[in-house]
Amino acid sequence: MNSFRPTEIEQLAIEAKLNLIFGAKLYDNLFLGFEVLEVVNDELRAWAPSEHRAALIDVQYSSKVAWIAQTVFNRPVRRVNVLLRGMKHDICEQPACGTDRRQSGGTKGLHEDHR
Repeated sequence: MNSFRPTEIEQLAIEAKLNLIFGAKLYDNLFLGFEVLEVVNDELRAWAPSEHRAALIDVQYSSKVAWIAQTVFNRPVRRVNVLLRGMKHDICEQPACGTDRRQSGGTKGLHEDHR
């Protein structure tokens, strides 16, 4: 697995380019608080301050965010995954990961962890 975390300078460069490309009004309404956590292989993983903002960025602006990240990191970024700040990006932690279990065996294995 090829992964890295952006430096503070790279994070600031992404923020500046987002502001330049989308304009101050859209940047302030949508991207303020947006933080790139890491790039794993060709997937950029990021946080947004609200679930609504994360969904909008993920659905409507992910291609431009990927393009901006490619220019900053000088490496391919083909996928953008934005979640609410504090949520885990581990693929198996996402609800969709257990879909096959629900179809074949009820809720077996789909319980909350009460540690």
